[in-house]
Amino acid sequence: MSYKDLHSNPFDPGTQKKLEFFEDYTKSWLPTFIMAGSNSIHIFDLFAGPGYDQKQVQGSPIIILNAILGQIGNIFSKGTRLTLHLNEFEPKKKEQKKFDSLVENCEKFIADNPKLKHCTTVNYYNEDAGLLFKKLLPLLRAYPSLLFLDQNGVRFISNEYIELLKSIRGLDFLYFVSSSYFKRLGSRDEFQKVIPFSNDELRNVEWSNIHRLVVEKLRDTIGNSSDLVLHPFSIKKSGQVYGLIFGASHPLAVDKFLRIAWKKNETNGEADFDIDEDDEKSQLDFFLEKRLTKIEKFHRDLEDLVITGKIENNKQALSYTYETGNYYVEANKVIKKLKKEAKISFEGRTPGVNYNNVHKNNNIIDYKLLK
Repeated sequence: MSYKDLHSNPFDPGTQKKLEFFEDYTKSWLPTFIMAGSNSIHIFDLFAGPGYDQKQVQGSPIIILNAILGQIGNIFSKGTRLTLHLNEFEPKKKEQKKFDSLVENCEKFIADNPKLKHCTTVNYYNEDAGLLFKKLLPLLRAYPSLLFLDQNGVRFISNEYIELLKSIRGLDFLYFVSSSYFKRLGSRDEFQKVIPFSNDELRNVEWSNIHRLVVEKLRDTIGNSSDLVLHPFSIKKSGQVYGLIFGASHPLAVDKFLRIAWKKNETNGEADFDIDEDDEKSQLDFFLEKRLTKIEKFHRDLEDLVITGKIENNKQALSYTYETGNYYVEANKVIKKLKKEAKISFEGRTPGVNYNNVHKNNNIIDYKLLK
């Protein structure tokens, strides 16, 4: 795949939405480890860019530094050290101007905010990201880490890298993928080596669903051999569908990602557009059976699982909610409704379907079927 300069123009709306998601997740991720007393936290941005676009809109490196600045009080009180690993490399270019700009812009930001000097170390790299990733593996494995991969392409979702990513516990990653390439070029050898789509899969999948399908194929690759959880968020960009792939093995990370995703889109929590045409499904047609929205289908399926005894408590309900990429608030609505209808009973006032109850406090609430 040919190299494309992503910074030759100001950030387009799709790029800005991607960066906003990364900013929200970074701000949510940082205090978790700072307040837990982690001595050393590492953030890796292997396609960092120059730091700003042509209109001085912040890119990911400056977003990270700003997020750290926002936690500076907690960082000092906990004695946390942060290390940033920022890489920018332009293949086949003798002069690495974007790398030079990256260093200049970050160092100026730190000079303008001198408190960062006392808690933050920035390591700059000008290397091929694939080789650098493998070089940095010991650090990724040793410390709480956030990895941001913003490659123009699909290289890092090949089995070679997925196998490494799923072996690293304590790692959260956000990877921006050019998923539309698979729809257009997925039958070519270079793409088949990354994900072997069949011709039928490529022919039948709609453009809007290509990013979903990419993540489904990756999940099949991972199987049950790892605790790694993947979730997609599709983004329309320049008339094509791209997307973020979120990956983590800890349920708190999954919870944080889903909160942000559903805040971005309260209809589906999975795209920056109406990916399932849920707005149309709300229009009743007397001649056709009503199609369910994503939330309606989740309500129906969760209710069926509870009243058939397949989900027996709040821990199982939360796991199902995470697995299906839904928001825990909707799960609580379902369980409360079943209790009100006298189909189930449980102790306490609330169904307890949330991270704190299940994982932090180990407060398991059993649902008793009523006949």
